[in-house]
Amino acid sequence: MSLFRTDSVALSYSNIEEAKRWWISAFDCKQVKVPPDWDNQLPSDVALKMVGDSEPTILLSNRAEVTQAGFDRSASTVPVIFSDKLKKAYEHLTRRGVLAGPIQSDGETEFFEVRDSEGNVIEICKEP
Repeated sequence: MSLFRTDSVALSYSNIEEAKRWWISAFDCKQVKVPPDWDNQLPSDVALKMVGDSEPTILLSNRAEVTQAGFDRSASTVPVIFSDKLKKAYEHLTRRGVLAGPIQSDGETEFFEVRDSEGNVIEICKEP
């Protein structure tokens, strides 16, 4: 069983190569071919799958290309990645140099936040 899982994350970056390296380093993602059934594909799109997943669940796009194409890929909510071992996930990420906020509780679940290579907030939540 992998340490992390997500249903879907889609983010746009000014430096797609740096973002790809960050995701691979932080979460052990593997770059795969963008599935043909994903909507509104762009030439720079990068699809990543997490350890243990059979399909990619992460889409990284070039921000300038997204804007030029007129697509709205703005994230209205903070992307969420789940882990059933939150403390182990925290230690894993901080060992890899990822700046992580403190583990918190909102009364229902425990979580912490990290920032990616361009400062996007990503929430790591205890698996429900």
